[in-house]
Amino acid sequence: MKKLIITLSIIILLIISGLFYFRSKIQDEDVPQTENLIPDNLPKEALAIFAHPDDEITIIGTMRMLKEQGVETGICYMTRGEAGLNGSIIDVSKIKELADTSLNKLKKELGQRRTKEVDKIASILELNHHEMFDFPDSGTSDVPMDSLKKVVRSLIQKYRPSVLFTLDDKVGLYGHPDHRNISKAVLEVFEEDKGKADFSPKKLYQVTLPKDMIAFALNIAEGFRKNYPKDPTKGLPQADICVSIPSYGRYKRDCMLAHVSQRPTFDDMQPGFATLPPWLYFRVFDREYFHVIK
Repeated sequence: MKKLIITLSIIILLIISGLFYFRSKIQDEDVPQTENLIPDNLPKEALAIFAHPDDEITIIGTMRMLKEQGVETGICYMTRGEAGLNGSIIDVSKIKELADTSLNKLKKELGQRRTKEVDKIASILELNHHEMFDFPDSGTSDVPMDSLKKVVRSLIQKYRPSVLFTLDDKVGLYGHPDHRNISKAVLEVFEEDKGKADFSPKKLYQVTLPKDMIAFALNIAEGFRKNYPKDPTKGLPQADICVSIPSYGRYKRDCMLAHVSQRPTFDDMQPGFATLPPWLYFRVFDREYFHVIK
């Protein structure tokens, strides 16, 4: 029995050591860590604006950290994610065989399902507010940019955030056009209106990744590999700061599990998140990175 315990202890130690060695190969120690995302002299209000339900997974640790700092937090989604059909809803290979009416019905049902998932996310994070809009999922390229910007401006006027969060406008994290379009709308509003007396945001944080993590994602994630730009000069913007998230790992895991309809996507992008304990997993994937626009 004693030998078995010793053997198991050695195996566990080797696994943990291997994970932390792996961590050293994907994280960037040169990117400064911070907990101070809102200047002390500004109202404690943060607003994230994304294209889809589940995009917020990129900043769960950060949003929970802000919440525990007494910041009022909100997340707004420009679509209901109704085009995000995957194996948990229907066999993707058979979508083309469906009549338009059947496909539209499935999309409506998925949009309703993902709306409920977002409500659960809001509860887990104890958000002060969250909203969803009905712009077409995977169709925002057909929406005039002025229409997107009008909604962004209305949200800023409504909630008066000191800081904004979104994905990057250059790639859209892994190449999704909706990501780019919504992030571009947020960026253009920020750059056009900053400095005006009635414009509250002072900083815009765009989600990004360090180079080694991008390389890792390209190796393991089919969706990332399929859509990420082949030209490295057109890749994600540089990471200026990062937030340490191990203390908030369980919130991130719970939010990922709450997006039941998107589980295949998470299994592709973050394998092992549901099987390894969060206290260990989020000491490997332990940071959220941002490109800062002032």
